[in-house]
Amino acid sequence: MLLARAGINPAIVEDSNDRVHTDQVARLFRLVQQELNDEFMGFTSQPCKYGVFATVCDLVKHSKTLGELLEKVVGFYNLITDAVRMELVYLDNSACLSFTLQKPELDVGHFMTEFLMVTWHRFPSWYIGEAIRLRETHFVHPAPEHRKELRIMFPGNLLFSQQANSLFFDSQYLDKPLVRTNRELEAFLANSPSDIMTIPGEDNSLEAQIERTFLRVSSQRLNFPKAEELAEQMSISPLTLYRHLQQEGTSYQKIKDNIRREIAIDKLVNENLSVDEVSEIVGFEEPRSFTRAFKQWTGLSPRNYCKYHRGQSPGY
Repeated sequence: MLLARAGINPAIVEDSNDRVHTDQVARLFRLVQQELNDEFMGFTSQPCKYGVFATVCDLVKHSKTLGELLEKVVGFYNLITDAVRMELVYLDNSACLSFTLQKPELDVGHFMTEFLMVTWHRFPSWYIGEAIRLRETHFVHPAPEHRKELRIMFPGNLLFSQQANSLFFDSQYLDKPLVRTNRELEAFLANSPSDIMTIPGEDNSLEAQIERTFLRVSSQRLNFPKAEELAEQMSISPLTLYRHLQQEGTSYQKIKDNIRREIAIDKLVNENLSVDEVSEIVGFEEPRSFTRAFKQWTGLSPRNYCKYHRGQSPGY
């Protein structure tokens, strides 16, 4: 039940086309990697043991520039595995970071190819504190059905059926200094791969703005204003609020549920608070209502969810 452990109700995934929240997807990826002891999640000719990415981060944290970081990353992965070959090439005023899978036929749906390319675009972007603007992104495979999503994931010119899976960007980025502290890197690893899901400074969606607004507020109890009041705070009309959220594939209610779910999971699992305490914190009038909502979000009751994370067998 990895979906449930990730905070995703399996029934909702099967019966709905609703978008799964970034935090849930990141938690699912991490659980799959841990369960398989394979950071490549079974999509390559050889597994990559869980913890390798953390080792890479420890290796590169003393680098001064992005170029030095990428050289170390490429050298390290090419040393420890033949499953994925990485290459950093300099072309006039451009740099090209390429990925070649030893057995691409194992990469069903090209998931691992796209995941690797997202990771090694966004992690370096995070480390220099700005989004690396891609000139072009090349894929070996033909254009997939989710081509529109790839255009969001890899801004810039997107080309398919190419000779290599490659990220092209201005070589001036290689001279950029690394601006993150060791403490920030530790926090990044603790949340990994959550922070890889968004490009630094690029997530300006209305959903992200609303989430940041509420998560910045340090309060013992979540208190969501009415949609009309929120719209007024954001200096837009309620109609504009509803329309923009609909265009982003979400709603104010979904945003509230996402925030409640993530805070509830953190309080239950990491702080070991009781169901009653968490129910109060996330804004429910009574624990029974919170338990019903939590089960709808994850497919498990709060107590069974905690049992999963403690390695116990849950009851149903």
